[in-house]
Order: sequence, then structure tokens, then C-alpha cells
Amino acid sequence: MLLLHVAVPSCFLGLILENCELPYSNHGHVILGDPSPILFYPVSTNEIHCFVDVPGQKIPSIANGEMSQYLKTVVAPQSELRAAFICAVDKGSIRTMTNRSMPASPSPTSVALLLGDAFNVQHPLTRGGMIVTL
Repeated sequence: MLLLHVAVPSCFLGLILENCELPYSNHGHVILGDPSPILFYPVSTNEIHCFVDVPGQKIPSIANGEMSQYLKTVVAPQSELRAAFICAVDKGSIRTMTNRSMPASPSPTSVALLLGDAFNVQHPLTRGGMIVTL
């Protein structure tokens, strides 16, 4: 039995940038920005997915324009893809996903051995499961 404490340290915002090129085509990019990472990766010949990590449990409001202002003034200046990024923000198709930290605390038992994904091991940036033997 696993005991989980769930914390929400940040939120990922997703945008689709159109008609721009990454510095190294066909490769994903991670910008170690201030205050948090920004991820870019190509999904088609003219589209790039962008994920922005926004720290804190309460993010700026998308509805009243606070998020657009934050993205344009804090995040956009840190990217070579600034023009395409601002264009994507202006389009307004911003998707959000909370990041959760769920470190597992094992409850010792003599009848089970948990490995990898079963022990809630996830990649911190992509949230994908990792197959890891513990």
C-alpha cells in the first residue's frame, strides 16, 4: 500500500507555435528560463508544441488577460521564437495542466515488490512514466 501526499508546485501551459523553426530542427529544446523551464518540440512540419512551467499553486487568470501579459513580458523575452510565441498567445488557445508532486511513501509488506511506474516514478518535466527498477 502506498501513501501519497499530493502537492501542486506549478502548472504547465501549452501553446502551439506555427510557421517557425527551432534552432536545431527535428529536436526538442528545453530552455532553463527564469523562473522556470520552457519546452519546445516539433509536432509537424509547421507546428511546434510549447510548454511553459508557471510556478505556484495559483496561476494568473487567462480570462482577464493576466496570463497573456505574464507570457508576453516574462516568458517571451527568453526565447528565440519570441514572435511566434507572442502570436500563439494572441490566438488565445492556451491549455493548462497542473503539475503534481506525488512522492510515494512505501508501506512495508512482505508480499509485494513495487517497480518503476507502479511506485509512481514520473519524469518531472514531461510527467511520463519511467520504467525503473527500485
